[in-house]
Amino acid sequence: MAHTVEHQTVHDHVTEKGEHIVSKDAQFRDIGHWLKKGWMDMAHAPAASFFYGAIMALSVLLVYASFKDQPVMMFQTATFFVMLSPFLATGLYAISRQLEQGEKPNLITSMFAWRHNVTEFALFALALGVIIAIWSRIVPLIAAIVKSNSLLIVDPNAGVMGFLTSAPGQTFMLYFMLTGALVAFVVFALSVVTIPLLLRDRNIGVIQAMILSFEVFMENKAVMTLWAFIIGSLVFAGILTFGLLMLVVMPLLGYASWHAFNDLIEIDPKTEIK
Repeated sequence: MAHTVEHQTVHDHVTEKGEHIVSKDAQFRDIGHWLKKGWMDMAHAPAASFFYGAIMALSVLLVYASFKDQPVMMFQTATFFVMLSPFLATGLYAISRQLEQGEKPNLITSMFAWRHNVTEFALFALALGVIIAIWSRIVPLIAAIVKSNSLLIVDPNAGVMGFLTSAPGQTFMLYFMLTGALVAFVVFALSVVTIPLLLRDRNIGVIQAMILSFEVFMENKAVMTLWAFIIGSLVFAGILTFGLLMLVVMPLLGYASWHAFNDLIEIDPKTEIK
């Protein structure tokens, strides 16, 4: 059920345990607000921000080093990180929450923020794993269709560019990016508020959280589509720079996503189960 309060449309949801959760409509200008708040969190938690950014940057470098002569596998593995990013950002959500509550950022605590709701976090990780498993089957199919798998770089010195500048490689990338964007879009819709909600409310189940996330996405289709595009573009830029930009992109997007959640979701304190 939707109604308007102070010119803002809100939507009512009731969980299985009777909690009243309100989702609110967002506007395009809110995206800038989320990024600004994310940047401020980075300034207030530089060590933790660098730690999480460095992990993602190192991951990108390891993927490149491991598959530099296997471009199909490289791009497939890179998309795994994009799809897993909501789960990987859990620690960043915890840091933002600590700052929000006036606490000093605690890196160790943030790394284990999931332990208070371990079953639901594990189930969400499993759900993402299923999606990734399906995606891992799609990529070889794309490669087979465009015969890109036969284009294993002949000249090692050409690197990934030898693949990207070839006709089969470009055809592969076209289909890869179209299908990858579709799968990532589904993951985004199902996870945009799921992890923050599981972190914030220990009484909601992962299925209900994912359903609520999808409903929030549908209530804000235009804004959420732009937000997803911005996230995808920044992550892609981080990958193109061999992980260097991930030092900034990962913590910025993690913090900004927490603030997006706070603007989109509110739990009625009168019905919240402590």
